[in-house]
Amino acid sequence: MAYLLESLGRGLLGSLSNAFEAQLGDACELPTEKLIEAAHHGDTDAEAQIRLGRRYLREGRFSAAQSAFTRAIQTDPSASVGRLGLICALDELGRSDEAVQHLRAAQKQDPTDPAILFSLGLCHERRGDLKQSTRYYNDALTYCPQLRNAHERLAAIAVHEGDLLEAVRHYELLCQWDPGSVDTRLTLANLLVRSGHPEAAIEQYERALTIEPDNWVAHNDLASAYEQAGLFREAIEQLHAMIEEQPGFPDNHLRLGDLYVKLGEDQAALDQYAAALEIHPDYLEAMVKMGTQHLRNARYIEAARWFNRAVEVNDRLLFAYVGLGVAQLQTGRREAALASFEMAGSIEPNSTLLFSEMARLQLKAAIQSQAVRSVNGGGSLSPEHVEAMGSIADLIDMQIQRHREALRQRPNHADMHYRLGLLLKNRGQTADAIEAYRQAVEINPSYVKALVKLGLVLNEAGREDEAIDALTRAIQAQPDAVDLHYHLGLLFAERNRFELAVEHFEHVMKGSAENVDFHANLALALQNMGLLDRAAATWQAICDLLSGLPGEPGPWAPTRS
Repeated sequence: MAYLLESLGRGLLGSLSNAFEAQLGDACELPTEKLIEAAHHGDTDAEAQIRLGRRYLREGRFSAAQSAFTRAIQTDPSASVGRLGLICALDELGRSDEAVQHLRAAQKQDPTDPAILFSLGLCHERRGDLKQSTRYYNDALTYCPQLRNAHERLAAIAVHEGDLLEAVRHYELLCQWDPGSVDTRLTLANLLVRSGHPEAAIEQYERALTIEPDNWVAHNDLASAYEQAGLFREAIEQLHAMIEEQPGFPDNHLRLGDLYVKLGEDQAALDQYAAALEIHPDYLEAMVKMGTQHLRNARYIEAARWFNRAVEVNDRLLFAYVGLGVAQLQTGRREAALASFEMAGSIEPNSTLLFSEMARLQLKAAIQSQAVRSVNGGGSLSPEHVEAMGSIADLIDMQIQRHREALRQRPNHADMHYRLGLLLKNRGQTADAIEAYRQAVEINPSYVKALVKLGLVLNEAGREDEAIDALTRAIQAQPDAVDLHYHLGLLFAERNRFELAVEHFEHVMKGSAENVDFHANLALALQNMGLLDRAAATWQAICDLLSGLPGEPGPWAPTRS
C-alpha cells in the first residue's frame, strides 16, 4: 500500500510555475527597484515587463506579477514568455479558469510544447475532468515520450480508476529509462502484486533489493595495506589518486572519510561522506557515518537529523522485503515468504535504534541548551538534568514518558502512538510496542509504516498468522483509501482550495466533543503520497513534543508529583 498510495501523489506540481521554470527563472542581478524603474519608463517594452514579472513571481508578489505580465502581452501579444508568466500568476492567485484560458491561447501559439500540454492536463485533472486530462497528458508524451510527470499522472489516474495494468505499463517504461531508481521499481512491484502478477512482482522486488552503490569494482590493495600498517596519510593519497582515475564509486569516499576520522580531521571526513552521498543519495552507511561523526563532535542536532534520514532509507528496505514476502505468499511459497519477513525483521532494529538515538539526541541537545541558558543567567543545572544528560536509557525513558503524557492529551494522534511504539521496541517492551502500533493503525488504517512494524513485531513474538495479516494489509489498499488519497493529492496541489478546505473542516469540527486529531492525520495522508517529507515531518514532530523540558513548562511537559 505504501508505494501504491505514493504513486497517487507523483507528478503533481505545487504550482504551474514549476512546469515553466526554465522560461520564467529570474537570472537578472538588478535590484527590484531598478526593474520597476525600467518597466515604468519603458511601459511599451514587453521585455522590461517580463523581467519585472519574473522578479515578482520569485518574491511571491503574485498580483503584481499578474499586472506586469498582462502589460507585457498587451504590448506584444506574441510574447509567449509573458503569457506563461501570466498563467503562473493566475494559478498562484487561485484563478484557475483564467489560467486555463491563457493556457489554451499559449497552446495555439506553440501546439507542440509538452510543458503547456502537461499543464493543461493537470488543470483538467484538478477539475475532475479525467477524460480531458488524460488526452492532454498523452499529447504531451507524443512530443516528449520520456516526460516523467505525464507518465506518473497517467498512472495515478489509472490506479484511481482501478486499471492497474495501465499503471504497470507506465511504470515499466519509467523503470526502463531510470533502472537505478529503487522507488520506481518498488512502485512497479507493488502494482504487480495488486494486479495479480506475483511472479513478476517478485522479480521486481528482488531487483530493487540489489540496487546498491556500485562499490564492487574499484578496489586498491595498496591503500588497504597502508591503512593496515597505520600509514593513514599514504592510504589517503592512494585513494585520492584512485578517485581521480575512477570517479563515481561512493565506497571510496566512505573509506576516505573513515581515514580522516582516524586522523581527527573532522571537516575532511564530513566532506568525503557528503561526496559519497552526492553519488548515491540513499547510501545508508554514509548517512549513519555522517551522523556518527557529528555525534563524536557533540553536534547533536546535526547527528539526529542524519540518523532520521537513515531511518527512512532503512524503512524502504523493510517495505521491499515485506512486499517480496506478500508476493511469495500469493504464489503459495509460504516458507519463502516467512524467510523474507524474517529478513525484514533482522533489518527493522536499525530503524528503531536510529529513531531512538535521534529522539535521545534531540532531548540531550535541548537539555544542554537549557543548561547553557541557566548558567549564563546565573542559575544552576538541576541534578535531574545532569543525570539525564549522562544516561542513554534515562533519556529514552524520558522520551517515552513525554509521549505517554502527550497521548493522554491527544489520544487520536496516530503518529505519536507509532513513535511511542518505536521507543518501546527499542527498550525491549514488545507487548507495549504491539499495543502502541495497534492504536496507530486503529486510528489510521492506511498508516503503512505502523502496519509493517506491527507485523514484524508480531512475527518476532511468534504470532505468525496475525503478522501475515498485518503485513498483507500494509501492501494492499482498500478502494476507499485510494479514492481519498487521490482527491486529497489533487486538492493539495491547489494551495488556495486546500487552505479553504482545511479552514472549513476546522470550522465544522469546532466545539465537537469528539477528539479528532485532524492536522496529524492529514499530515500522515500527505506523507503516504510523498507530498510531505517524512524525515522532516518526524523531526518537526519530535521538536514540537520537546518544547517543554524537565522542570520548565511546555505544551507537552509531563506533570511531576
